[in-house]
Amino acid sequence: MNQNIVRYTLTPKDLHAHIFQVELTLDNPNPLGQVFSLPNWIPGSYLIRDFSKHIVSIKAQSCGETIAIKKLDKNHWITQPCDESIILKYELYAFDLSVRCAYLSNERAFFNGSSVFLKPVGFEDNICELVINYPTNNMLGDWSCATTLKLESKDEGFEIYQADNYQDLIDHPVEMADFTRFEFEVNNTPHAMTLTGQHTTDIARLRADLVRICQYHIDFFGGDVPFDQYLFLTLVRTKAYGGLEHKKSSSLICSRKELPIED
Repeated sequence: MNQNIVRYTLTPKDLHAHIFQVELTLDNPNPLGQVFSLPNWIPGSYLIRDFSKHIVSIKAQSCGETIAIKKLDKNHWITQPCDESIILKYELYAFDLSVRCAYLSNERAFFNGSSVFLKPVGFEDNICELVINYPTNNMLGDWSCATTLKLESKDEGFEIYQADNYQDLIDHPVEMADFTRFEFEVNNTPHAMTLTGQHTTDIARLRADLVRICQYHIDFFGGDVPFDQYLFLTLVRTKAYGGLEHKKSSSLICSRKELPIED
């Protein structure tokens, strides 16, 4: 197996146009032509979603020069034969408010890796590095980033994460917003919840409820916790619902009226 790290950089490029920009750097590509693909569905939601339809532009470079990239079918692309590193740059339209895809506005950014990260075929088992840039034109809040991806480092304006492989990369949804975050512990395992959107939640009560609920489920399944942390990413709306489970987190949507409110 080629041990090179597959490097991704994601930037919320245009909040008003709902455009994410992704840059993928791949060393030692297939010299006969490197194939890239995007999943058609997301685990836990068993319908064909055709995420690739949201890619609005794509181009490839090597050694500073543009190289040809051709679409093979609805979710596969191939570059011209190349012996040197390839940099793939593409943009995606992100305005799906569900838990399944990706969303970007001046209020928040959210994405599942399955809908934004192209996979270099043949490199599925390689370590992946993800740089997440904060938007430079957001004037409406002090955004933070919430995910269960392994954080390697952070600085003003960006954070760097690492995943064991491509499957690991796409199993950790990411929320960026000026959200409310609180933490709690169950079975000596750290848990957290974020609430994105306007709310007047009684955090103390919600935390206590979650501790009881999580403890009950852990006990029901024998007491073993198959993760080192767990995160509930929750979008609060006037009237909405939804949920999608992942290995170490869940993406949730709920109505404000479903949350306990402060007296």
